[in-house]
Amino acid sequence: MPDFTLLRTGTMNWKADPEIPGFKQQILLKNAARKSVVRKWFVPPAWGTDILKGKPDRHYHTTVWERAYNLDGDFPHWEFSSVNDFKGDLVVFRRHTAMDRPPGSLHGLLPKPLSQAGAEILYWNTGPGTSIREKAFAKETIKVPFKKGAKVGRHAFPACRIIDVQKEAWLRHPRVTGLKVRPLMDTVSGAGPTCVVNVPADFMPMTPITATPISNEATWLYVLNGDLRLRVTGVKTTYLTLGENDFLAWLAPTTVSFGQGEASDSGATVICTGHALG
Repeated sequence: MPDFTLLRTGTMNWKADPEIPGFKQQILLKNAARKSVVRKWFVPPAWGTDILKGKPDRHYHTTVWERAYNLDGDFPHWEFSSVNDFKGDLVVFRRHTAMDRPPGSLHGLLPKPLSQAGAEILYWNTGPGTSIREKAFAKETIKVPFKKGAKVGRHAFPACRIIDVQKEAWLRHPRVTGLKVRPLMDTVSGAGPTCVVNVPADFMPMTPITATPISNEATWLYVLNGDLRLRVTGVKTTYLTLGENDFLAWLAPTTVSFGQGEASDSGATVICTGHALG
C-alpha cells in the first residue's frame, strides 16, 4: 500500500461480485493477511428471487464481524433471536442505516418482501467467509434450518445493532473545537471504531489537527456529502480535495490532517473508521 489510497467511487465502474450472484461491487480496500475487505455493493431491485427460490434462509458467522452503512435505496433482511424464532424481525436498510453485526448474530432472508428500489451499501468486515461463493464460506458460515430445536453449534445468538444514524445525537468533538461527531461502533479485533464527523462550512482549525491511525489496521474515511481539504503526510506531503463518495485510506506512519486555510467550503459529513478526523 502506498502512502494512501484515494478512490473517486462516484466515477468507478461497477463489476459483478463473483461471490454473491446478482450483486455488483466496487472493491475499495483489501487486507491480504486478514482477508478482510471494504467494498461498496449495489443490490438490484427484487434481488433474492433466484437465490432463495421461494425458500427462507438464515445463518450466522462464527468469527467475522460485519459492518455496513446504507448509502441509498432499500434492502430488507431479518434478524432472528433463537433457533426456534421462525418469524424473525424485519429490518429494512434505508439511507443512513448502519449495521454492527458481531459473530454469532443470526440473520437471513425470507422470500418477501424484496427490495423495491435496490440499494447501495458501504460494507466492511474482519475476515473471509461471509459471501455464499467464498472458499471460506462453508467453514465460517453456519446454516440454521427452520426446524425446532435444530443443533447448530451454539445456543445464544448476540443481537446485531441496527443504527438509525439520523436519530443519533450530534456531540461536540472531544478533541477538536468546531467539529461534531456521532459515535457509531466500537473497536473490535480487526476493525477500528467508526463514527460520523461533521465539518462545518468555512471550518479552520486554530491549531494543527492530525488523524493518526490508532493501530496497524487500515484507517479510512468516506465522504457522504460536501467537500473536504486534507493533507496526507507520508514519504511526501500531498494536498487533497475530496468530494461526495470519495474514499481515502492510509496506514501508520502516514498521517492525515487538515490542509492550509479553510477545511471545507460547503461543509462535509464523513464516515470515519480508525480515527475521528483528529
